[in-house]
Amino acid sequence: MRALGCSTQQVAVEMSRRFNLRPRAAWRHAIGWTQWKLAFEYNTLHDGATLADNRISEYENWPHGGTQPSLQYLANLAATFGRGCTTDQLVDADDMEHFSAAERQLLAPSWGQHSVSHASAIVRSAMPSPVGSEDNRPALWVSREAGPAESLAAHRIVQCDARGLPIREEIVMAAEESARFRRWSATTNVDDDVLEQMSADVAEIAARYLIDPPGSVFSTLIAGRADVFALIAGRQNPRHTMNLYKIGGQMCALLAHASADLGHPHAANTHARTALHCADVSGYSPLRIYTRWVQSNVAYWNGDYNLAAGLVESALADATSGTMLLRLASQKARIEAARQNATGVTQALTLAAGAATDPTADEPGVFAFATGKAAYYASEAHRELGGTNHLDSAVDWAVIAVDEFIAERTPNAQFVAAARIDLARAHLARGDLDAVAEHLNPVLTATVAEQRTVPVIGRAKALNALLGNHPAIDTSTASSLRESLVEFCAAPAPTPTELERDSAD
Repeated sequence: MRALGCSTQQVAVEMSRRFNLRPRAAWRHAIGWTQWKLAFEYNTLHDGATLADNRISEYENWPHGGTQPSLQYLANLAATFGRGCTTDQLVDADDMEHFSAAERQLLAPSWGQHSVSHASAIVRSAMPSPVGSEDNRPALWVSREAGPAESLAAHRIVQCDARGLPIREEIVMAAEESARFRRWSATTNVDDDVLEQMSADVAEIAARYLIDPPGSVFSTLIAGRADVFALIAGRQNPRHTMNLYKIGGQMCALLAHASADLGHPHAANTHARTALHCADVSGYSPLRIYTRWVQSNVAYWNGDYNLAAGLVESALADATSGTMLLRLASQKARIEAARQNATGVTQALTLAAGAATDPTADEPGVFAFATGKAAYYASEAHRELGGTNHLDSAVDWAVIAVDEFIAERTPNAQFVAAARIDLARAHLARGDLDAVAEHLNPVLTATVAEQRTVPVIGRAKALNALLGNHPAIDTSTASSLRESLVEFCAAPAPTPTELERDSAD
């Protein structure tokens, strides 16, 4: 359409028609902006504005859910879009039915000259009439958004002959109505190729999460989530809709994971709730298990061990394939250790020892639980219990974790740092200060700020506190390590501006 010289308004109208988009979403897509990009442009143009991308989604979906936009927002939105956009191009009949007459007059004076029923009739008149329909019969199509199910809910009077049988024209019309439903149902904004590409995109992001800092994949996740949600708002085959919910849920689960790693637990739980909703709609258990693990981690790092344990237990019954059971059992072990429940730790580690370690095709990248990660969870659990036997086991498991992570083709800097710090803490518990320095120094010198996530910083702070209470604190080695740890913790992974804005709102 751009090659043909069409205006942005014409592109928006066509996108609205073809993909069943609401007018505000159609304009955004016609310009080519993600929700994050629109929020950035809006906040830049309008002083004091703090629009978040999730609020944009609510405004775009209304009145079929979401939140009603204010007149000021619509005026500012038109100004942000530019390109000749006016407020009357950002609303349709469905919107106008929910505004007052005064608001309609302010939004679009031409609309205000008609009643709401007249405005709806304008939309109906633009749609093709059923075969054999007459002016005094109810229109088959009642609005741009409505499908046949809503339209046919208003039953028409069937004309019959003297014998009480439908006349021929009624038979023809009924058949045409069925044909119209078939044509409407066949219209889709998604096909198998699109879903295959989106699934591949999710797998790529999940793989990148094991290599790149969480902050660097955050923007990619925001854009991908916006694309999926926009497609869900359109029309597609129900099986495609379920797949879209699965993919959208995976995006939200990864956003929850990234938010937690970057120190924003509230945002993490917000993304997690949406991911769980998507898991329920799609019936996809692996998504639910991964999300519950993220939530459990948030609770664990906040010191709410009872909640962390409850979240794990709520997902155990569904952990029937791949590395899902290994993930949950390992998490349960360190939670029970934090609660000083030695019996619970033994049971959880026994369960983990019998769990599968090979990921399935449904567990790309970070969605799989690495055996190295299970090893440092086990090390953490043994270390928390204390005692000679447990501390020896803590060292052994931490060594396994470090060796496995370093041996990977592209080692994950966060995992390596966490495992090394756990190994250092295990040696400290045994009183071997020289070994602490040996395993901690590579972390302090090689872990860049972008990889210093909440789990890494949390471990470093705990180690620093333990060093402060160590009887050898007066030694130069201990003092030097403490100074280095303070400096290390002072530069945590930076938070993306998108996440800061989300949390502020």
